Amino acid sequence: MAEGAKRPRVVIVEDYVLIQENIRLVLESDCDVVATAEDGETALAAVTEFQPDVITLDVSLPGSSGFTLARKFQQTHPAIALIFVTAYSDSLHIGGAFDVGASGYVLKGSMQSELPAAIRKVCAGGRYLSPALHAKAGTNFS
Repeated sequence: MAEGAKRPRVVIVEDYVLIQENIRLVLESDCDVVATAEDGETALAAVTEFQPDVITLDVSLPGSSGFTLARKFQQTHPAIALIFVTAYSDSLHIGGAFDVGASGYVLKGSMQSELPAAIRKVCAGGRYLSPALHAKAGTNFS
């Protein structure tokens, strides 16, 4: 991140605390993690309270899918960038994420090397897709 640039504020929505902490560790040098949430209700409250620049979320969450939650975020906070961080690598999930307004899609297995770049790209108004998934998505994200 360029010196003097605003650090993106991030809310992490992930039901496994260990993965939440891994995401936090990956982001801490470039971003301010302002809240974490394990479910949709907590996530909605955190986003309303902290007004982040970016939300990272998983596809599978207790009580609500990440897609349902993304739709709610798009309705209530459309300016916030959404990045799915998930293990799902099939075209159905990838397409579903972008259909509900995601700006990025990162595989959990490559989040350490890709998530900071994904956040930079979506904060600059772009879209990001893990390079390993480009062929499955059928769209060029470079």
